Amino acid sequence: MSDEGIASQVLHQNIGKSVLVKLKGKRSIRGKLKSFDKQMNLLLQEATDVSEDRPSDNKPKVQMGDILIRGDNVIIISVE
Repeated sequence: MSDEGIASQVLHQNIGKSVLVKLKGKRSIRGKLKSFDKQMNLLLQEATDVSEDRPSDNKPKVQMGDILIRGDNVIIISVE
């Protein structure tokens, strides 16, 4: 099986589960994986910006709702 097939299979098995997506530019987004495509564009529900470089002076996490992340910005996808 090709690498693309393995990644697609793992993502398919985790639809509906919470994922942490690390992006270029030191951003991190947590949300529920709703769907994806072969370019690894990701559709997340109930997404929240949980980037580490955000000021930590008790500011609430940024709620983003439903978002589409372009696959070319993704560095790591971690199932939680």
